[in-house]
Order: sequence, then C-alpha cells, then structure tokens
Amino acid sequence: MREDIMRKLITMICDDYIEALLTGIEEYEQDFPYTIACTNYISELKEKNIIVEFNDVFIDTVRDRIYRETSNYLAR
Repeated sequence: MREDIMRKLITMICDDYIEALLTGIEEYEQDFPYTIACTNYISELKEKNIIVEFNDVFIDTVRDRIYRETSNYLAR
C-alpha cells in the first residue's frame, strides 16, 4: 500500500514538471536553445529510421546545458 502511494506521488511530481517544462519551451523558446536543437536533431534522425538515445548522442557539455536550461526555468 505504501509503495503504491509513493509511486503515485512521484508520478504526480514528475508529471507536473514535465507539463511545466513543455509549456515553458513553447512559450519561451529563446530560453531553451540546446533543448530545442537536440530535440530537432533526434526527431530528424527518427524520421530517417535512425533511432538514437539522448545520452548516446550528446557529450556531457550539451547535456549539462540542457539540464541548466530546465533548472533555470523551474527555479523562476
């Protein structure tokens, strides 16, 4: 019972962040240049049937900048 409640709580928290970030990216594109560029790149590869994972394609510097973009937005 307790684990079930914990799972629901974590899901609610993560879902809230996901929705907030998606809204932020749509409304403040200029604040997410790395996030949008990486998304477009992965999307274009997928259209050509080349499936890649985020962590397999981008170096730590790019990943750090994406995390910084999202953290800065959430900290507003």
